[in-house]
Amino acid sequence: MIFDQRNKLISIGILLLAILASCNLPEPTASGLSVEEQAGTLAAQTVEASITQRPTKTRVPAASPTMLPPTITPTPTISPTPTISPTPTEKPSLPAKPSLQNYDFFCAWNGTNTDLSITIKWSDNANDESGYRIYRNGTRLIELSENTTTYVDSLAVNSGVTVTYGIEAYNAAGGSPRATLSATCQ
Repeated sequence: MIFDQRNKLISIGILLLAILASCNLPEPTASGLSVEEQAGTLAAQTVEASITQRPTKTRVPAASPTMLPPTITPTPTISPTPTISPTPTEKPSLPAKPSLQNYDFFCAWNGTNTDLSITIKWSDNANDESGYRIYRNGTRLIELSENTTTYVDSLAVNSGVTVTYGIEAYNAAGGSPRATLSATCQ
């Protein structure tokens, strides 16, 4: 390749010499060189300059980074978050109604009115009760613990007044139907 460039430049130099020779140029200059010699020197300097000052190729290392177009990262779409439904819990049912077994009462005159003493016994038919509630004349009197089957009550009443009792089992769902009884002192 260097030879090809050098040959081209020499050919150009010779062509310049021929052109200069065909022109009517003055004879040798003050330096004592003829025009042909000056052209030859000029051609030789041009060839030398092209060899020593020729541009070099820039080498690119094999592992050089390459320019890539910017990547576009898609924006994620927000989808609804699934909701977790709570596991349905079985709602407790009302406990079974207690069965009245028996009740015993007696009345005693106290000088002003009558004292009523009563013992109530029932069957525990529920297996899921939290306890039992005793009602007197529709008003809750007391709550008893689970599996209880007996209650004793005493109160002063006027002769001929009827006292009504109710017994219910209860739990978180509520109260069972009541077992009821009545007692009257004469």
